[in-house]
Amino acid sequence: MSATQFHRPLFDWEFYKVVAASVLRTAVGFIGIIWALSLVPETADYTLWRPIAIVILGVTVYVIFFKRQLRRVEKSKFPAVSAFEALILVAAMFLAFFAAIYVMMSASDPTSFSEPLDHFSSFYFALTVLATVGFGDITPVQSNARLICMVQMAIDIVFIAVMIRAVSSAAQNSSAYRAGIAEGKSNSIVADL
Repeated sequence: MSATQFHRPLFDWEFYKVVAASVLRTAVGFIGIIWALSLVPETADYTLWRPIAIVILGVTVYVIFFKRQLRRVEKSKFPAVSAFEALILVAAMFLAFFAAIYVMMSASDPTSFSEPLDHFSSFYFALTVLATVGFGDITPVQSNARLICMVQMAIDIVFIAVMIRAVSSAAQNSSAYRAGIAEGKSNSIVADL
């Protein structure tokens, strides 16, 4: 692949093809995340191992997925499109993680929130906490639910900053590297990375 191929203008069909593929991957990824959330039981499980296992598995999968998305953005021919796709999927997975916790809490104690939560309402609630909207239709009532919401709020602040910074840095590094290749200066940019 020649250096000029990295920065040649996209023809309309190429642009639409890249965006369509990204939209399709994002939709499939989002459906997969929602499917994984649907596996969390909505009935009370009075054993402690299942919620702990779900949380540990969720954190592990999230870290692996986040690292994989960063590598994908860095290696992408179109890092801005890949970065946008990664932001959506990483945010959806983050919300699904907290939604799973809320479903398990509501299942074990239906009075934890102002109403019992199912998968959809727990995802909705996690999104309203992330967006700091707080419509008031679903509220944490019990102390343990309030504690988890406070943890999510604190992590949300860091999450937004770190996620945007990490993904945008990966996209910028990829673009800078590709620009260096196009200009024949790849050695100096690689040394700076």
